[in-house]
Amino acid sequence: MSQWITEEQTPHLRLSAEAEEVLYSGESEFQKIEVFKSKEYGMMLALDGVFQTSEREEFIYHEMIAHVPLFLHPNPERVLIIGGGDGGVAKELTQYDSIEKIDVVEPDEMLVEVCREHFPELACGLDDPRVNVYYQDGLRFLRNKTEEYDLIIN
Repeated sequence: MSQWITEEQTPHLRLSAEAEEVLYSGESEFQKIEVFKSKEYGMMLALDGVFQTSEREEFIYHEMIAHVPLFLHPNPERVLIIGGGDGGVAKELTQYDSIEKIDVVEPDEMLVEVCREHFPELACGLDDPRVNVYYQDGLRFLRNKTEEYDLIIN
Protein backbone atom coordinates (compact mmCIF):
# COMPACT_ATOMS: atom_id res chain seq x y z
CA MET A 1 0.00 0.00 0.00
CA SER A 2 1.39 3.39 -0.97
CA GLN A 3 1.29 6.53 1.11
CA TRP A 4 1.49 10.24 0.38
CA ILE A 5 4.28 12.53 1.59
CA THR A 6 3.01 16.11 1.83
CA GLU A 7 4.95 19.34 2.04
CA GLU A 8 2.94 22.13 3.68
CA GLN A 9 4.07 25.27 1.85
CA THR A 10 1.45 27.69 3.16
CA PRO A 11 -1.94 27.31 4.87
CA HIS A 12 -3.41 27.27 1.36
CA LEU A 13 -0.84 25.24 -0.59
CA ARG A 14 0.38 21.69 -0.17
CA LEU A 15 2.60 19.63 -2.44
CA SER A 16 2.27 15.85 -2.26
CA ALA A 17 4.12 12.93 -3.76
CA GLU A 18 2.90 9.36 -3.73
CA ALA A 19 5.53 7.18 -2.11
CA GLU A 20 5.87 3.56 -3.13
CA GLU A 21 8.17 2.93 -0.21
CA VAL A 22 9.70 4.92 2.66
CA LEU A 23 13.37 3.88 2.70
CA TYR A 24 14.52 5.98 5.64
CA SER A 25 12.87 8.08 8.30
CA GLY A 26 14.92 9.39 11.19
CA GLU A 27 15.59 12.41 13.28
CA SER A 28 19.00 14.01 13.74
CA GLU A 29 19.71 16.70 16.30
CA PHE A 30 18.95 19.22 13.53
CA GLN A 31 16.02 17.91 11.51
CA LYS A 32 13.75 15.08 10.43
CA ILE A 33 15.26 13.25 7.45
CA GLU A 34 13.08 11.19 5.10
CA VAL A 35 14.02 9.28 1.98
CA PHE A 36 11.32 7.66 -0.10
CA LYS A 37 10.77 6.23 -3.54
CA SER A 38 8.10 8.22 -5.35
CA LYS A 39 6.16 7.14 -8.39
CA GLU A 40 6.91 10.31 -10.40
CA TYR A 41 10.34 11.51 -9.27
CA GLY A 42 12.16 8.37 -8.17
CA MET A 43 14.10 8.69 -4.94
CA MET A 44 13.24 11.84 -2.97
CA LEU A 45 14.75 13.54 0.08
CA ALA A 46 12.67 15.60 2.50
CA LEU A 47 14.00 17.57 5.47
CA ASP A 48 11.48 18.60 8.10
CA GLY A 49 8.74 17.78 5.61
CA VAL A 50 10.18 19.97 2.84
CA PHE A 51 11.23 18.32 -0.43
CA GLN A 52 14.94 18.93 -1.05
CA THR A 53 15.93 16.87 -4.05
CA SER A 54 14.73 14.08 -6.27
CA GLU A 55 16.39 11.57 -8.52
CA ARG A 56 14.51 12.88 -11.55
CA GLU A 57 15.09 16.61 -11.10
CA GLU A 58 18.20 17.06 -8.94
CA PHE A 59 20.29 18.16 -11.91
CA ILE A 60 18.17 21.28 -12.40
CA TYR A 61 18.97 22.63 -8.95
CA HIS A 62 22.56 21.43 -8.66
CA GLU A 63 23.64 22.54 -12.14
CA MET A 64 22.12 26.02 -11.76
CA ILE A 65 23.53 26.64 -8.29
CA ALA A 66 27.03 25.48 -9.31
CA HIS A 67 27.66 26.36 -12.96
CA VAL A 68 26.06 29.81 -13.20
CA PRO A 69 28.22 31.48 -10.52
CA LEU A 70 31.32 29.66 -11.82
CA PHE A 71 30.84 31.17 -15.26
CA LEU A 72 30.86 34.64 -13.70
CA HIS A 73 34.29 34.19 -12.11
CA PRO A 74 37.38 34.35 -14.36
CA ASN A 75 39.38 31.69 -12.48
CA PRO A 76 37.69 30.06 -9.49
CA GLU A 77 40.15 27.96 -7.49
CA ARG A 78 38.75 27.91 -3.95
CA VAL A 79 35.03 27.35 -3.36
CA LEU A 80 32.96 27.17 -0.18
CA ILE A 81 29.59 25.42 -0.10
CA ILE A 82 27.44 26.17 2.93
CA GLY A 83 24.98 23.31 3.24
CA GLY A 84 25.26 20.84 0.41
CA GLY A 85 25.21 17.70 2.53
CA ASP A 86 23.76 15.65 -0.31
CA GLY A 87 26.96 16.21 -2.33
CA GLY A 88 25.22 17.34 -5.52
CA VAL A 89 26.77 20.81 -5.74
CA ALA A 90 30.22 19.42 -4.93
CA LYS A 91 29.74 16.81 -7.66
CA GLU A 92 29.06 19.55 -10.21
CA LEU A 93 32.06 21.60 -9.08
CA THR A 94 34.45 18.65 -9.34
CA GLN A 95 34.00 18.76 -13.11
CA TYR A 96 36.28 21.82 -13.19
CA ASP A 97 40.01 21.13 -13.18
CA SER A 98 40.71 24.77 -12.28
CA ILE A 99 39.11 24.31 -8.86
CA GLU A 100 41.78 23.32 -6.36
CA LYS A 101 39.77 23.23 -3.14
CA ILE A 102 36.09 22.78 -2.24
CA ASP A 103 35.05 23.16 1.39
CA VAL A 104 31.58 21.90 2.29
CA VAL A 105 30.17 23.07 5.61
CA GLU A 106 27.23 20.95 6.71
CA PRO A 107 26.11 20.83 10.33
CA ASP A 108 24.21 17.54 10.01
CA GLU A 109 26.51 14.52 9.76
CA MET A 110 23.50 12.18 9.77
CA LEU A 111 22.18 13.86 6.61
CA VAL A 112 25.48 13.23 4.83
CA GLU A 113 25.49 9.57 5.86
CA VAL A 114 21.87 9.07 4.76
CA CYS A 115 22.68 10.66 1.38
CA ARG A 116 25.78 8.50 0.99
CA GLU A 117 23.58 5.44 1.45
CA HIS A 118 20.50 6.45 -0.55
CA PHE A 119 21.86 9.00 -3.07
CA PRO A 120 25.35 7.70 -3.90
CA GLU A 121 25.22 9.31 -7.36
CA LEU A 122 25.14 12.70 -5.59
CA ALA A 123 27.17 11.98 -2.47
CA CYS A 124 30.10 10.81 -4.60
CA GLY A 125 30.84 14.54 -5.01
CA LEU A 126 32.02 14.56 -1.40
CA ASP A 127 34.64 11.88 -2.12
CA ASP A 128 36.76 13.92 -4.52
CA PRO A 129 40.22 14.58 -2.99
CA ARG A 130 39.72 18.35 -3.40
CA VAL A 131 36.62 18.26 -1.19
CA ASN A 132 36.80 18.79 2.58
CA VAL A 133 33.63 18.32 4.63
CA TYR A 134 33.30 20.24 7.90
CA TYR A 135 30.47 19.30 10.26
CA GLN A 136 29.58 22.62 11.82
CA ASP A 137 27.40 25.68 11.56
CA GLY A 138 28.17 27.75 8.45
CA LEU A 139 28.22 31.11 10.22
CA ARG A 140 30.51 29.84 12.98
CA PHE A 141 32.78 28.32 10.30
CA LEU A 142 33.03 31.66 8.47
CA ARG A 143 33.76 33.62 11.64
CA ASN A 144 36.76 31.39 12.38
CA LYS A 145 38.09 31.26 8.80
CA THR A 146 41.04 33.41 7.79
CA GLU A 147 41.57 32.20 4.23
CA GLU A 148 39.65 33.58 1.28
CA TYR A 149 37.34 31.89 -1.23
CA ASP A 150 36.78 32.81 -4.84
CA LEU A 151 33.16 31.69 -4.63
CA ILE A 152 30.74 30.96 -1.80
CA ILE A 153 27.59 28.98 -2.57
CA ASN A 154 24.89 28.94 0.07
